[in-house]
Amino acid sequence: MSYTSKLYDLLTSRFYDKQMDLELVHEARRRVVSGIKVVPGARVLEVGCGSGLNQPLLIEVLGETGQIVAIDASIVMLNQAKARAREQGYADRMVFIHGDARKLDILLRDAGEDDEFDALFLTLILTVVPDWQQVFETAYQRLKVDGRCGVMDSYWSKSSITHWLVRSLYAADSKRPTFVPLREIAAEYQVEFLPPAPEDSFFFVASGTKK
Repeated sequence: MSYTSKLYDLLTSRFYDKQMDLELVHEARRRVVSGIKVVPGARVLEVGCGSGLNQPLLIEVLGETGQIVAIDASIVMLNQAKARAREQGYADRMVFIHGDARKLDILLRDAGEDDEFDALFLTLILTVVPDWQQVFETAYQRLKVDGRCGVMDSYWSKSSITHWLVRSLYAADSKRPTFVPLREIAAEYQVEFLPPAPEDSFFFVASGTKK
């Protein structure tokens, strides 16, 4: 078990949903779901699903025949996502996998989820996970050609007290420009900063199509 997953199991999971209950975060989630343009019946890979806060938004678009394969390294956060799915009635359209995103190929193979995906979803994960560029590249390989990828994360280019707090509470390095790898390889790439000016932003939302 990594330091990060221990932190989320023992501490972050206790306050995560309450801390994320901000309109700016909700808007970022809505925009990234809209940006990947999933259609009913699609199959979505969500790497770093956390407590499942994105899943109701995705399920609303995916409909009765869509599916989300959701992976997280924190068993406590994953169990919260499972409980949310049961409570809101979409557990039958979910596959939950516990494990380190750096071992994504093995996790998907062992779960019998080897087929390529229609969409890839990474929110608030690439600033947290070690070897984040490798994680992105491995996940992107699981996406079909013409499939859509959405990335949402925090981003501050300069050190600040907020940056320190985010790193302490969420093990997130918000200086990482985690929108760059998608920009370099995707077609139809778009990025939005929230608030709009990059130097004052807290979050970004990026999307693109696999060539």
